[in-house]
Amino acid sequence: MIELPESIQPYVRAIIKYHFWLLAVLMPLTLVPLAFTSDAMLLRDIEKRKEEIESKKKAAEAINSRVVDGLEEFGHPKEDWIGQAEEATEKIRKAVLNQWRSFWDEQQSLREWPSELGEDFIRRVTRLQPDQPLSPNLLERYQNTIRRIVRKLPSRIDAAEEMNDTESNLTGRGRPSPRLSGGPTDEPKDSHTVIWDTADQSELFDSFNWEKVPSTLQVFLANEELHCYELICDIIRDANEEATGRHNATIAVIEQLAVGYRAAEENPGGLNGNRIQQSFVAGGDEFGGMGMGMGMDMGMGMDGMSEGGRPMNPRFSNSGSSGMMPGAPGGGFPGDPGFSEPSFEDESETDALLKNWIYVDFAGKPLTAEELEGSTDAKIAHFVPFVLRGQVDQRKLDHLLQTFAKHTVPIDVRQVRINPGQTGELGSSDRGMPPRGGFREGQVGGTDVRLYDLDVEIRGTIALATKPDPALLGISESSDEFNE
Repeated sequence: MIELPESIQPYVRAIIKYHFWLLAVLMPLTLVPLAFTSDAMLLRDIEKRKEEIESKKKAAEAINSRVVDGLEEFGHPKEDWIGQAEEATEKIRKAVLNQWRSFWDEQQSLREWPSELGEDFIRRVTRLQPDQPLSPNLLERYQNTIRRIVRKLPSRIDAAEEMNDTESNLTGRGRPSPRLSGGPTDEPKDSHTVIWDTADQSELFDSFNWEKVPSTLQVFLANEELHCYELICDIIRDANEEATGRHNATIAVIEQLAVGYRAAEENPGGLNGNRIQQSFVAGGDEFGGMGMGMGMDMGMGMDGMSEGGRPMNPRFSNSGSSGMMPGAPGGGFPGDPGFSEPSFEDESETDALLKNWIYVDFAGKPLTAEELEGSTDAKIAHFVPFVLRGQVDQRKLDHLLQTFAKHTVPIDVRQVRINPGQTGELGSSDRGMPPRGGFREGQVGGTDVRLYDLDVEIRGTIALATKPDPALLGISESSDEFNE
């Protein structure tokens, strides 16, 4: 224990004796200021937090009354937001219906019927109700008349008309003759601006040359296809408008002109792969001297058809453009081994197959009848594929493409192929055509010299409007203020 000096011991004893009273005085003097200081700090903290809360509350209230740029008329989602959204959606639906009907009206000319069919036919067909058939005599009249109308297509582009039945234009292999109209076997001098491959003309004619009386649906689809052919022919005519002859025409030779089923590709633009094609030299050793000269897509079979094949379409089952596997029932060319006409149980079954591969989707993929029925997009517009292949003056290729783009009917050119190979697939040229370059250096009668020609294949789609259907857009007939 530490011993304190004697001088301070009395004070220590006094403090110990009276420490309670001393602490009773000192504690308030110490704790009261500390209490006031802590209370002030707590009050300041409370005020600060209160201000933060008020600030966030005001921000939340501001959001409730804020209007987004571009959506001023709708305001901000509140209790009546659902009603406002439905009202806005209804406006959009009606705007779409209005545009749809405008699109439909603009294409009235594409739904007209040839005057050669007679006034009574046109009057009857324009008043025809859905699912109502035409009378047999009118169907038979269309069957007999359409052949003459199709024969007028070459005159629209100033080409010689050489449409023959496939039966009368077959070679020993059962395929159309590869002769070109205006070729060396024709008259030395041809006044026509365009040479159109005779075999291609015959294939086109065959698709309208029916042995049996067509159904009502077949007549409607054929009339639509005929207008598409006329449309492409008019574009060719417009592109050659300033030409004074074949020597300075934009497109002078047509190897292939097809729409719908004849133009559909199973693998459009390499959509399903196989974008790279490999060409082979005819007679090369790579094939053991077989000399096939294939130039064929590696995904193709030895018969030139894609492995997946294409679905049957009764309209093309008896022509060289059928596109079905040779030897299959209803497939191949007349005269080929194993060729036979397809048989169907009833007309409804045939009508269903008539829609196979005549339209494509937005990506260019052909639609079967089943896919077409289930596609909402296809109910608003039909995209008809087309292919135009021939010899084009490379200096005027832009002009040809501009002519497609400027047409009033929406035409989407999806692919432009320069010097395309011969795949043998439907929609490609495998008709024994002359070597690349075709009729150049005066080969036609020794008069035409076209040094700037390129072999060009143009593929795309033609957008055809369908009849507007308010119910498809969710508009009831009672609320449809655009009712006709």
